[in-house]
Amino acid sequence: MVEYITVTAAVALVALSLGGQLVALPTSNAAAIKLVTSGARAQKVPVSAAKAAFARAPFKKPVLRYLYAAGWISGTKYRTSCIVTRISPRTAEERATGEIRGERKLRSQLRKLGVSPRTAAAALVKGVVSACS
Repeated sequence: MVEYITVTAAVALVALSLGGQLVALPTSNAAAIKLVTSGARAQKVPVSAAKAAFARAPFKKPVLRYLYAAGWISGTKYRTSCIVTRISPRTAEERATGEIRGERKLRSQLRKLGVSPRTAAAALVKGVVSACS
């Protein structure tokens, strides 16, 4: 249940950092960095650390790097949940996949970028786990 809070928070962070309207996920690193910066500020997490998380994300696509950083921000904000997510990342990925599938606009944007909900969820969860590693 606790990891569900973190996963839900991470998905919500993605929505919030896009201004509440899932108009466009980032397709470039520059756009992704802007979203990471605004997300970190909104969550009162150090911007420089969030940018560093983006830089070390183990993905090539900017959208996946952004989702990783959004997960990191959420994991940093909710430390206890982060640790629980680290213990059972598979369960967290399944729940995140369900959350993403439930967000029609987010799902549509991911499809346009060639990213499955499962891959997006994996990026989010890896980011959350990296915050408490």
